[in-house]
Amino acid sequence: MKALVAALLVLAVGPGTDEDVVQREHVRFAGSAIVGRSCEGVIAANVEPGEAAIAFEYRLNGGRRAGTRDYVGSVTFSLGDVLITMPKSIAWSHMSQADRERAETLHRAIYHHEVGHVRIAEAVRDELNAHGAITAPDAFTFKAAADAAGREGFERFRAEERAYDAATDHGRKQHSAPGVLAGPDTVIVCR
Repeated sequence: MKALVAALLVLAVGPGTDEDVVQREHVRFAGSAIVGRSCEGVIAANVEPGEAAIAFEYRLNGGRRAGTRDYVGSVTFSLGDVLITMPKSIAWSHMSQADRERAETLHRAIYHHEVGHVRIAEAVRDELNAHGAITAPDAFTFKAAADAAGREGFERFRAEERAYDAATDHGRKQHSAPGVLAGPDTVIVCR
């Protein structure tokens, strides 16, 4: 686990604030208000209040090298549609000012954790795009190698996503995340 957390620290160095990441990747948001009869009721009904859905995509670039029979190109990774689903607000009956502040702190923590998923995706994409060209003696071998690189890149993205959630317990231990990923935990203490 420590090795995965160290890898996340190296990866998650994307510049800017959470809002910068959201703007840079054109993140869309969805969700509705979470409303309950009590703080305990709101939390019990929403164990995992946020989710980031990221279309991690790749495409093949290249073709036959002029004057040879070789095929040369690369696999380029990109982030397609990025959707964060999280509560628009969190409320329960008879909230005090302190309750509203705790609910807003939880809302911001969920936002930060989910944007962390986007940071991880950006870092994996950028690292994979730094790899060199693929060269093959024919079109079939070239396409097979490029598809394998695309699948391996996607699996790398999925592994980093799982490692991030494991290291932070899906945000409940966000304070233990490395670097810019560290932040408030996605928990609320009901009083």
